[in-house]
Amino acid sequence: MRKVLLLLFVLVFALSAGVAWAAYPSKPITIIVAFKAGGGTDTMARLVAKFAEKYLGQPIVVVNKPGAGGQIGFEALARARKDGYTIGCLNTPHLLGHIVSGRAHYKLSDFWPIANGVTDPGVLVVRSDSPVKTLEDFIALAKKKKGELSVATTGPGGDDFIAMMLFSEAAGIKLKEVPCSGSSEQKAVLMGGHVDAAFMNVSQVWSQVQAGKLRWIAVMTKKRLPYLPDLPTFWEKGYKVISDSSRGFAAPAGIPKEAYKKLVDVFYKVFHDKEFIAAAKKSRLLLNYMGPEQYKKYLEEQLKAVKKVYDKHPW
Repeated sequence: MRKVLLLLFVLVFALSAGVAWAAYPSKPITIIVAFKAGGGTDTMARLVAKFAEKYLGQPIVVVNKPGAGGQIGFEALARARKDGYTIGCLNTPHLLGHIVSGRAHYKLSDFWPIANGVTDPGVLVVRSDSPVKTLEDFIALAKKKKGELSVATTGPGGDDFIAMMLFSEAAGIKLKEVPCSGSSEQKAVLMGGHVDAAFMNVSQVWSQVQAGKLRWIAVMTKKRLPYLPDLPTFWEKGYKVISDSSRGFAAPAGIPKEAYKKLVDVFYKVFHDKEFIAAAKKSRLLLNYMGPEQYKKYLEEQLKAVKKVYDKHPW
């Protein structure tokens, strides 16, 4: 009799658990952003959250955990409870830079990629009143200042830092790096006159350039951007420097498979939502959707590429 009762209890528990799990998500979901509010990643996360809510049927809360070039937020995501209710943004190469340098308390395998959302080209930018108008002007001023030309980056291991190192080597110049906690601080120190220039990403400074507060000098792509045909590339100027930053979403590895599949499906729907695409365009988000498998492969390839830079220019 006891065995029968025990069997019935197990059966009822299993069925009730199944019913409860079928309701996922049954409470709000948190998205961790490893940088300050107002930056490119934060803008993307909040817009995605707004549209994802209608597909998930639950509120999504964006929580900013800035610091250490994203390391604090990435580690918080890796350590998050594996229940499907905490996901986060991954930024390359920041995420990977911490891994290759040995500072990270996480591995790439600690994350289950959900989707890449944005790929944002790197750009060199100055204030609109700067005497620097071309890449040649920038190089000449750097040589004149002998290592005192200051540039804002998001710190060692970030795409801005890597771009600065590659360009400095290619141009034979020395620059004075001023690390910042995110793009918002980079813009603040640049517009405030505390630094001479900044290595950033196109979407991060689009509004300020259009408003006449900042001026971009050159973009770090192989070919000119179709939406910025008048902006020269580093490549065409003779400096083979390519840099960009991807911003995607991932869950802590090991969350329930049903939750993971749901999240993958929801993010696919968001990035193919016509209203979302239109809103992203208005926010100057340079969309580049990758599904989980493609995004995972991209991250693995980028990890190898960042390691090559680190081996030559350790930080």
